[in-house]
Amino acid sequence: MSALWRPPLPFLRLIAAGISRASQHRGLGTPAGDTIVIPKRIQRSPTDILQALAGTVGQDTTGPHYKYSDDPFLNPYSNLTKRSYALSKESGRKAARWIREKYPRLFSHRPDDPFIESFQPKQQYQEGEQVGVDTLVGVVARGEVANAVTVYHLCKNQGVALPDELLQDLLELLCFYNEEEQVDVEWVEERWYRQASTTTRKTWKDNRLAEEVFASLTTRGPAAYCALIRGMAQYLQVDRAWQLYQECREKGIPLDTGTHNALIRVASFLRDASDLRWQLVQELLCTMAERDVQPDLGTLNATLEALAQVSGWRQARDLSLKVLMEFHQLGIKPSLATYYYLLLIHCRDRGPRSDILVGILDQLEGQSFTLQDPKDTSFFVTAMEVARNHLKSLKVAERVDSLLHLGDNHLFIGDSYKESVYYRHYFALSCSSLPIDEFMQVYDKLVPHIYTPEPGIMQEVLEAVQTSGALHYLPQLWSDMVTFDHSSRDKLVGLMLAALTHHHPSPDNPQLTERLVTIAKDIWTRVQEQDPNRRNRVTWTGQMLGWVVEVVVRCGEYQTATEVLQEATTTPQAVLGVLPAPSLTALLSAALHRKDTDTAVAVVLYAQDAGHQETGQMAQQVHSSLPLSNQHLAKLASALGRDVYLPHDTPAPAT
Repeated sequence: MSALWRPPLPFLRLIAAGISRASQHRGLGTPAGDTIVIPKRIQRSPTDILQALAGTVGQDTTGPHYKYSDDPFLNPYSNLTKRSYALSKESGRKAARWIREKYPRLFSHRPDDPFIESFQPKQQYQEGEQVGVDTLVGVVARGEVANAVTVYHLCKNQGVALPDELLQDLLELLCFYNEEEQVDVEWVEERWYRQASTTTRKTWKDNRLAEEVFASLTTRGPAAYCALIRGMAQYLQVDRAWQLYQECREKGIPLDTGTHNALIRVASFLRDASDLRWQLVQELLCTMAERDVQPDLGTLNATLEALAQVSGWRQARDLSLKVLMEFHQLGIKPSLATYYYLLLIHCRDRGPRSDILVGILDQLEGQSFTLQDPKDTSFFVTAMEVARNHLKSLKVAERVDSLLHLGDNHLFIGDSYKESVYYRHYFALSCSSLPIDEFMQVYDKLVPHIYTPEPGIMQEVLEAVQTSGALHYLPQLWSDMVTFDHSSRDKLVGLMLAALTHHHPSPDNPQLTERLVTIAKDIWTRVQEQDPNRRNRVTWTGQMLGWVVEVVVRCGEYQTATEVLQEATTTPQAVLGVLPAPSLTALLSAALHRKDTDTAVAVVLYAQDAGHQETGQMAQQVHSSLPLSNQHLAKLASALGRDVYLPHDTPAPAT
């Protein structure tokens, strides 16, 4: 022990003095110099320190998400590869867990002290295994639906008596999950890429274990009815849920607020006409008031959801504002889901214009939110859609985006699909509203690590670049199209070629000319070398080949132009349509300039087969500009007739 370093006494006194001053400054201690008051422990979660550190660092838009490998050659950029990479990585962890649970005897080494149950293989119960009440209590508490079902049947077969309290817990578990095992919370990527179900059909499992457990209860109290009604309403067994509700009213069984909320949400499935649906909602709300059932935020959101389902009803907009005002008087504050339903009601596609989103943003700006309703994650994507399609206002969209990136509000973006839709609307609105240079700043910030443009959005970007004449952005866009797997889409390739034809070479900027002609040659090479069995592949059209010819001829790549003509001549069945006359004229001029008789004659013959009216003029131009051999003259005579291109004093070519 003597070899250990010990701090000197003055150093310890200095630390004690500092702690004492800090305690006095915070009101935790007294002026007495030797008294140290240790503050009370603040309960914190295991990740609070990490969250505090993360709050000091902004989002890095220049690099990929941390879940991907930090290697430029391995980073995914397209939506498909992002999804594949993330799920593949998680699939490896799932495979490891499967092996651990399939062969638990191989993992007998347990060095953890104290024992950590989550690190151990999940026990699988087999037929004939001895179980008891404690076993069922454990699996229900852990939310293991499949094991809970198995253990319940084992207890029933073995004659184990189960108390009503345990059966009530089991009933709530079965009703909440509809007897289906849910995705584990550890599989973050699977939950991120899994779209929330929006089905409007019944998925409740009729006459299954949940109803069996309900019937086995010796005393069916309010909790049992509430659990079963909520489950049936959630999975749209609305007729049976309504029957149970009527049964509770007849027997005088009180129901809680959550059960009334569940019934309000499915009111649209119980009545047909809009006014009858709203009448049913009013009846449920009045019943709550008569029985002194206090409404909550769920009641407000359920009522607005019922109105959103009949948003085409003329009275829906006025009623929604009245409902919001009444709940405000009750002291119930709205959540993001509340505003989401208001947007659905007031900002319909074919409805009158409403500026309610502006008022909502005035209320919400500068606030950070906590999750209070599952539909809270639908607000931002809906608000951005309203800003684009309903208000057509980039200013409103920027306010929505600023609110999203305030504090931890970005967690309310939802899942992968909602995030993609959100940025799709924001991107399209920015593209149509901003000057091209300002939009490309937004493009560089978001693409490709935060957002990968879909083909439709990339089409709008190409059209904006072409319209504004900012052709210097085309190399960047083509590079991104290749990276995003968009280079096999006919429409995008055609737009890129059409934009390239607007470039006129200038001696002041030869680098741009070289880069643009490289794009045209790359398109030509990629399409020619694509797999013929590939499902999504580019099919040449005559117009597209004409654009290739115009670009490469104008930029001095004559050889590529002759290859294009040869392809169109030898395999016309692979080309939809024919090369346009202006493209052939450009190639003919280049051939005449280079004294390339074979190509010039081939252009004339192709123009004749294509039925262009300019064929005779082309033939005269070839005959007057180039020395033609008898073979060339014979070809032209065979196709056109000698009177079209031969002067009267020229002897007919020998056959």
